[in-house]
Amino acid sequence: MISIMSNQDQPQSFLVKYKKWLIALSGLYLIPRILMISAIIGGFIYLHSMNDNDYHTFKSYILSGVREGHADGLKNYVKSSFETRLAVASSPWRKYKSETRNLKEKVALEKKEYLSQFPESERGSKLAEMKLDNIKLPLQLELEKRFRTGVNFYADYVQQRVKRESFASDEEYQKALQDEAWKVGYAFGYNYGLDGESYDSARRSLQ
Repeated sequence: MISIMSNQDQPQSFLVKYKKWLIALSGLYLIPRILMISAIIGGFIYLHSMNDNDYHTFKSYILSGVREGHADGLKNYVKSSFETRLAVASSPWRKYKSETRNLKEKVALEKKEYLSQFPESERGSKLAEMKLDNIKLPLQLELEKRFRTGVNFYADYVQQRVKRESFASDEEYQKALQDEAWKVGYAFGYNYGLDGESYDSARRSLQ
């Protein structure tokens, strides 16, 4: 009887004795697989976020145009003039950013006017309710729809200027998109170079 019980206890005592080793071995088995899955997910996220194309197949042409335009503009740089500064300031993206800044000021004023309807003692709780319930005023919603980067702005800008119905085939349409993308990028970069600003500055301003 005693021998039977001792035989039954052997597997249990073995598990207790080598528990840490078994956990370590299972960890060695699982860790490579977890790392592989993490790498696949991370790679997918990275490619999705860093892909120049996103859903536009011509973003890289915008950036290529900026580089070449900036190089040519820099060759013609002598001294920044009022006309040059005006050309830089009047570029579509600069004007859009200026409009966005103005809208941000209006958003702050809209929120202030909304809160002024309530007693001062209740305004903090009203703000808390807005955050918890994700309540957004009309101008805030409009602000959130605006482009945050120049590359995305110009991609949409190009798509608005080049209409599919104007071309007989998809190939012609894609070529026209690429040409227009390069052209708007070139104009943007040229003005920066003409103003004596660095290429890195031009590139950063689009991001």
